[in-house]
Amino acid sequence: MKSFKMKALAVAVLGLAGLGMMGSALAACPTGAVTPAGAWDSQAVTAGTIAVFGGAAGQGLNGTTCKLNVNLNAGAQVNAKAFVSNTTGPLNEPRYRARFYVETTGLAGLTAANRQTYIFSAQATTGPAGFGLAQVVGVLAGGPTPSFNFLVADSTQPSGFQTVTVPFPDALHEYRVEFDLTTGNPGSFRCWVTAAGTATTDASPTPAACAATAVSNSGWGGISRFNLGLASASQQYRANLVGQILSLDEFDSRRQTFIGQ
Repeated sequence: MKSFKMKALAVAVLGLAGLGMMGSALAACPTGAVTPAGAWDSQAVTAGTIAVFGGAAGQGLNGTTCKLNVNLNAGAQVNAKAFVSNTTGPLNEPRYRARFYVETTGLAGLTAANRQTYIFSAQATTGPAGFGLAQVVGVLAGGPTPSFNFLVADSTQPSGFQTVTVPFPDALHEYRVEFDLTTGNPGSFRCWVTAAGTATTDASPTPAACAATAVSNSGWGGISRFNLGLASASQQYRANLVGQILSLDEFDSRRQTFIGQ
C-alpha cells in the first residue's frame, strides 16, 4: 500500500523522504531536517537543539549517511522540546503504521525509571470531549534496563490511554521501533521493539508485550500528524541528561504493509 512518507536524513529526493532513506547511503545529507533542506514540515525547539549529524556512509542509523540528533539544554523547564513534525502524508488515517530507528548510546544518564521523555506522538485532528488528540505516544524511560512505553488512546480508561511497556531487548543501544494502529470499534494496537538488525515479521509482534491489544478509540479521527524528537521530559530527565543526545533516523509510515528493516 501507499507509503505516506519515508523520512531519511540521507535523502536526495526530498519529495519522498526526509530523516534517512533506506538504500540511500550515497545520497547527500540535507543541511537541516526541515524543508527546504530536509523533508519534515516543521520543527519546534524550546531550550533544546535539533541537528543533522553525519555526511559519510554509516554515520546515520541502519547504514545511512546521517541522522537526526536532539537534546535538551541546561536549565530546561517543563515546556522544553526539540522535535520535527510531519503533516503532509497522513490524513485522518484509520489504519496507520510507522517505523523508525532510535539510538540511545548518547544517553548516559538514562539510568533511573523516573528519567522519562516523549520521543514521538501520532495525533488525530479530532478526539472525544475531555481527551487529547494523541492516539499513540512513545515514552522513553530509564532504568537498569531502559524501556519503551506506548501510551495508546482508549476512551474507556480514566487516564485516556492504555500503556504497553516494552523493555529494550539488549545493550546494543540502536533499536528499531514499529507500531500498527487501527482506529475503530474496537480498535487495535500492535508493536515491534527490537535491536536494529533483528529480523521481524508482520505475523509476530515482538516482544510478547507487543501482541495485539484491543483499544476503544473510535472517538478519534485517525492519524494526521506525527512528531518525532523530545518533548514533555520529566524533571529528572531534564536535570540528569543535559546536552545528552538522542539519535533518530529512517522514519517511514504506511496504511497497510509491514515495514520492518
